[in-house]
Amino acid sequence: MAHQQPTSISLGNSIFPPLSACPVVSGEQIILSDSSTLTQLQVHRMLPGRRWVFSAQWQGQAVFAKVFVGTQAGKYAQRDAQGALWLAAAKLDTPALLWQGIAQSGQAQVLIYAAIPQARNVHQVYAQSETEQRFALIEKVVRVLARQHAAGLVQTDLHLKNFMLANDQVWSIDGDGIRKKTLSRCACYQQLAALIGKLAVLDQQAWVTSLLAAYQRQRHWSDQQDARQVLNWASRYKALEVREYVERKIFRNCSDVVWQQTTGFVLARNAHAMLPDLSPDSLETAMRTGSLLKDGNTSTVVRTRLAQQDVVIKRYNIKHVLHAIGRSWRPSRAAVSWSNAHRLQYYGFLTPQPLAMLEKRFCGLRGEAYFVSAVSELPDALAFFQTVKDDALRSEALRQLALTCYQFYLLKISHGDLKASNLQVNLQGQISVMDLDSMQQYRCARRALRAHVRDIRRLLQNWKDDTSLYNALLLSFHAVYVDHTPLKLAGISV
Repeated sequence: MAHQQPTSISLGNSIFPPLSACPVVSGEQIILSDSSTLTQLQVHRMLPGRRWVFSAQWQGQAVFAKVFVGTQAGKYAQRDAQGALWLAAAKLDTPALLWQGIAQSGQAQVLIYAAIPQARNVHQVYAQSETEQRFALIEKVVRVLARQHAAGLVQTDLHLKNFMLANDQVWSIDGDGIRKKTLSRCACYQQLAALIGKLAVLDQQAWVTSLLAAYQRQRHWSDQQDARQVLNWASRYKALEVREYVERKIFRNCSDVVWQQTTGFVLARNAHAMLPDLSPDSLETAMRTGSLLKDGNTSTVVRTRLAQQDVVIKRYNIKHVLHAIGRSWRPSRAAVSWSNAHRLQYYGFLTPQPLAMLEKRFCGLRGEAYFVSAVSELPDALAFFQTVKDDALRSEALRQLALTCYQFYLLKISHGDLKASNLQVNLQGQISVMDLDSMQQYRCARRALRAHVRDIRRLLQNWKDDTSLYNALLLSFHAVYVDHTPLKLAGISV
């Protein structure tokens, strides 16, 4: 799966507040109830009003400290410690719990875990590895999951970030999500499906049978569980997870988004981007000083600068009173673009970095709306294929274009307007997708199939006059698509 492309936008080095914001940090250290100290603190995670996670030094060794604050600090600390002890008792690799107690100030519960030398997060290793290494890694994670289940342990928040890789061994972390429970065989397979759902969709398709077999070998099971059922569960769990993120989470304050609501507008902005304060007036000012890219009835697109950084602002216009009434009660096209940009990034596709979304509001009704994204200097697909001289790069770009379409098909995503100007190609031949206000992810497979057939036909129209490229693209489609149903319905033949 593709990784997100670099953009011209400056992102902050840390999304976390300063150490001084933690109520038990004093002089860049934490003094514990036994007078020992945590020093060289570095924030790794923070849940406001609930928990801080630091890497630190304690009694001459590298550690990770979880600092629980708030009225339920004791409950959460005890749950985390208990989960860690259960993992250790099951003889699973997990960081040793070295100390449990309170800060000297009495304002926090503290757990200190041994740091795992040279450990890397499985989520990051998976994203950065080649196919064979990725499969070997996930197979190890599956075996660890099977061992957890065999020990009567269940992860209530199962994801790849709850596993670490060190010295070729997979470690289980985050005792907070561990519960003592014996699962039915069906529930075990459903948890396996939830884990498989965290993978790229092409990996899910290719590996589900092998990962199911690896789980069964670890459990010494020999039943005939249908791999297609596991894959269906995985797809369903992933779709629910993505829907929760792109329809709810990014429209409120979270680790990725800062949400602001006033009487005149609502604003969602990328929490990692170094942007100035935004308002309708500041965006209009920036648009007036920029370069006009499109001036249409329904939208105006400008390349401009915000805080010394190049951005693209797309304003969705209100044409007349009836149009205003029709748009006032529905999510704006800017909100749809914001949601779909995050959807693509969540699935691992390339798209220009979404930076902000603003909707004007009057008595709660929506008006004009703005979508702000990073500038991408990549050529569009039409320009790329007209100018590319390297045959290998041309072939790879065609393969990546077909791969992008096939992944959309598997995920029930329809772009809605696959003209060449909405697709860009980077130096590795990977495809970046733009203009996302018509994109949909369907729940109904039949509707998704019809929409995908329309997407394929629209894509091919871009090169209907270039016989050589058209035929090469057809060959790429037939080589990439395992399921040829949409190709047949689109009338594609080689």
